[in-house]
Amino acid sequence: MKKNMMRDKQLDGLRGVAACGVMLFHAHYSQALHWLWTFVDLFFVLSGFLITRIILDGLKNDSFSLRNFMIRRILRIWPVYYLTLILCLLAVISNYFLLGQWQYTSGVLSVPFFLQYTHHYLHPDFNAGHEEFILWFQHSWSIAVEEQFYLLMPLLMLVLRRQLFLVFAIIMLLIPVAVYFRIMEVYHWLLIYRMDALCVGVLLAFYWTFRKPSTIVPVVVQQLIVGLVAVLSIGLIFLDKLPIELSPQYLTALSLLGFNLIYGVILWVLMEGWLPKLNTVMSASPMVFLGSISYALYLFHVPIRGALLAIIDEQTIADSPLWVDIAYYGLSVLAAYLSKILLEDRINMLKHKFPVNGINRQRNVATE
Repeated sequence: MKKNMMRDKQLDGLRGVAACGVMLFHAHYSQALHWLWTFVDLFFVLSGFLITRIILDGLKNDSFSLRNFMIRRILRIWPVYYLTLILCLLAVISNYFLLGQWQYTSGVLSVPFFLQYTHHYLHPDFNAGHEEFILWFQHSWSIAVEEQFYLLMPLLMLVLRRQLFLVFAIIMLLIPVAVYFRIMEVYHWLLIYRMDALCVGVLLAFYWTFRKPSTIVPVVVQQLIVGLVAVLSIGLIFLDKLPIELSPQYLTALSLLGFNLIYGVILWVLMEGWLPKLNTVMSASPMVFLGSISYALYLFHVPIRGALLAIIDEQTIADSPLWVDIAYYGLSVLAAYLSKILLEDRINMLKHKFPVNGINRQRNVATE
């Protein structure tokens, strides 16, 4: 149990890294940091792993409760999500009355149901083109993707709970399907576009749950496999540097797959403990703290950035005075921390009433 809790701390640290990476990307400091947009997919890999591990634990013991699983997801996701939505809508209304400008509110009917951008599925190419969205709430698309996953994954596993190998096979097949949809340039904020990241996490959860002892599969063989996957991932990420002529949509589709695979490798290495120094860094108190507030940090930082830039009439954090940078990071962390202690921790105390696997596990994992 203690060893599992340590691993969960390290995963919290990794989630903190993902949140900070997304914040840096949204500051638009340099083109060299543009790849940090893929840290959203690191969130997806972690979610796929953690959620599937919970479901598998319950199915193995024949004690999984879909009702309690969904209630716990609601307690975790909804409060901060709807708080952010309300604040963003208030900003839209305030902007109208103070400045006489009515901001775009496309999506106002879909966001309460986590259906952001799903109208693109009605278009023949799954892409109706660019659209404006609720002021400072565009990034909520990723929460919608995760909520859709939280609904579909347990249903799939419950239907096939006696044939979990079919679930594994289906998830394997969905990875190239996601790559295909990216090549076809479907709308980039849809589940079908990003589902390979979730699938990588799901596959790791299957491996971690059903893995064989190292006496059967030697550690050196496991490390060799991980190393080969890492080499393949790096090759996909830097495919545009190789003497291969590929169209831009192929490069984008395959490079994102490379990032998702390398994030899977990092997660695998952390769980196995093969790089003790990496584990030490990820389980350090500052990293675990950032992981514990990562959800609210992700949701709050965009409205805070928007408000700051509106005040000084700038387009990006990178073009703003130093005090704006400090305010951007400081206020985001402060708001996320206050959300944790005043809202999330209090609501999460209700979770013990809804054990997913029929057992109240004594854990404090930000991702659950």
